[in-house]
Amino acid sequence: MTDFMSRRRMLAATVTVGGALGAAVLSGSAGAGTAASSDSQLQKQDVQYQDQPKGQQRCSGCANFEAPSACRVVSGKVNPNGWCLLFKAKA
Repeated sequence: MTDFMSRRRMLAATVTVGGALGAAVLSGSAGAGTAASSDSQLQKQDVQYQDQPKGQQRCSGCANFEAPSACRVVSGKVNPNGWCLLFKAKA
């Protein structure tokens, strides 16, 4: 039953993040030609950001990470050893 609940939470979080990304894309298209701001980025709590890595996954190994402590999709400073739902391994 625990696996079912964690899958349910992950699905709910994915839907929340997907909706937030969709809203960010739609609002960004209205201001086409303007520089992206932190207003179009997601909040840490929306992507379940944590300051610790999740296994081998960490911000510094993510395609969205911008050294020394920024992210293309999450607002605010991030810890290079942090993690969030949007982790995407660098190619």
